[in-house]
Amino acid sequence: MQLDTQTTIFMICFVYLMLHGAIWLALLEYRSFQVKLWCASGLISGVAVILLAMRGSVPEVMFFYVAQLLMLLGNWGRMVALRMYLLPASQSKAFHTYTLANTAYFFVFCYLIYFHQAEWEALLLFNGFYAVLCFDYFRIGQKLNQRQASFGSKLLMWAGLSFTVTLATRTFGVALIGDMHDIYAPSWDQGVMVAGQFTAITLSNIAFLRIFLEIAERQKLAMTHELAVTNERAESIRRTSVELQKLLQEREEIIRQLAIFNKTAGMGALVASLAHELNQPLTAMQLNAELIDSAFLSSQTSANSDHAIKEAMSDLFKDNQRAATIIKTLRNMFGNGRKSVTTFDMNELVNEVLLICKSRLTHQNIALKVELHPEAVRITADKSQLQQVFLNLITNAADAFAPNFAKQKCITVRTQLNDTQARLSVTDNGSGIAPEIVESIFELLRTNKDEGMGVGLWLSRTIVESHHGTINFETGSETGTTFTVTLPFSQETLIY
Repeated sequence: MQLDTQTTIFMICFVYLMLHGAIWLALLEYRSFQVKLWCASGLISGVAVILLAMRGSVPEVMFFYVAQLLMLLGNWGRMVALRMYLLPASQSKAFHTYTLANTAYFFVFCYLIYFHQAEWEALLLFNGFYAVLCFDYFRIGQKLNQRQASFGSKLLMWAGLSFTVTLATRTFGVALIGDMHDIYAPSWDQGVMVAGQFTAITLSNIAFLRIFLEIAERQKLAMTHELAVTNERAESIRRTSVELQKLLQEREEIIRQLAIFNKTAGMGALVASLAHELNQPLTAMQLNAELIDSAFLSSQTSANSDHAIKEAMSDLFKDNQRAATIIKTLRNMFGNGRKSVTTFDMNELVNEVLLICKSRLTHQNIALKVELHPEAVRITADKSQLQQVFLNLITNAADAFAPNFAKQKCITVRTQLNDTQARLSVTDNGSGIAPEIVESIFELLRTNKDEGMGVGLWLSRTIVESHHGTINFETGSETGTTFTVTLPFSQETLIY
C-alpha cells in the first residue's frame, strides 16, 4: 500500500496529538506549568500540521499564514518548556533570541508569499529555518547531559539531530529542484523528512517525559534525604536538649552543694560570735527568771503591783525573742539549700545577718555603720540565699584589713531604693583587692585569702544573677572596697 504525502502528514499530526495528549494525562498529577506548556504547544503544532496537509481544502490564508503562525507558536512553546530544565541558570537571552528569530522568520515568509508568491523560496526558508531552530534540541540535551548524564538527555540529543538532519536534507532537496509546482509531490527528500519527523517527534516527547520523571525522582530522593537529615538533626537536638537539661540540673545541684559547703565552712568563723550572742540573752533570761522566782517566794510581794517583776518579765520576753531570732536566722541560712521564693524587706534581712555578726566585728575592733533606707525596701527572692550573699560580703569586708592596719577599721552597710531597683552595698576602708586578681575576683576557686576557698564571691554572683540582679565592686588601696548588689524592686513573686 502506497501512502500519499498528505496522508503521511496527517499521520504526523496524529503522532503530535497522541503523544502530547498522553504526556499531559500521564503528568496531570504534578500540576506542572512546564508540562502544560509543552503539551499545549505540541497540540498547537499538531493543528498547524493539519492545516499544512489540507491545501486545497482550506483557504490559502489558513494554509500560508495561520498554519505558519501556529507552527511558530508551537515550536516556541516547546523550546521554552525544554529550556526550563536548565533553570536556575538564566535563560532570558535564549527566550529573547527565540522571539526575535520567530518574528523575523514570520515577516520574511509572509513577504515572500504575499508580495512575490514565491512558494519555492518560502518552502526553502521554511525547511532551512526549522533545521537551524531544532538544532537547539540537541544543545539543550547536551547541556542537561553535562549537568547530569541521563537517558532522557541523550534521547533529546538524538531527537535534535533527527530534526536538524532530516529538515536540512529536505532543504537540500528543495534547493536542487529549483522550482516548486506541488509541495506534496513524493520525492526522496520528502520521504527522509517525513521519516525523520516521525522519529524526532517520538524521541523528543519520550525525552521530555524521561527528563521530567528523572528530575522528579532526584527531587524526591533529595527531599527524602533532607527529611532524613532533618529528622536526624531533630533527634540530635532532642538528645542535646535532654543532655543540656541534665547538665543544668547537675549545675543547680553543684551550686546547692557549694552553697551548703560554703555555709558549713563559714560556721567556724562564726562559732565564737554565735556563742557570745546566744550567751547574752540566755544569761539575762536566767537572771530575770531568778529575780521573778525570788519575788514570788517573798510573801510580801504582789505579782500584779511590783514594777521590778513587770520589768523583769518584759526583759525576759525580749531576750527570749532575741535568742529566737538568732536561731531562726541560723536555721534559715544553714538549711538544706532548697529554693524558697518570698517577698520581704531588705532592711530586715540586713538586721538579721548583722545580729549574728556584731560580736565578731566587735571582737576585731571593727566599727559598724548601718544606713538603711527609711522605707521598706521590698524584694522578691530566696531570703536564705541572699542572707548568705550578705554574710559573704560582711565576712570578706571583715577580712579586708591587714594585721598592722593603722586606722580605725570601719564597715558601712547601706540599703537604697532607686526607681525599680533595690541596692545593698557593703564598704570597708581596708587596703583593697590585690590587683592581680581584680579581673578574676568572681571566678570559682579564686581568692587572695590564705585560708579562703574561692567559692564565696562566685557563689554570690551566681545567686544574685539567678534573681535577675547584678553584683559589682569598686576597689582602691586607699579607699577600700565597696561591693554593690542590685536587685529588682518588686512585690510580685518571680517565676523560675
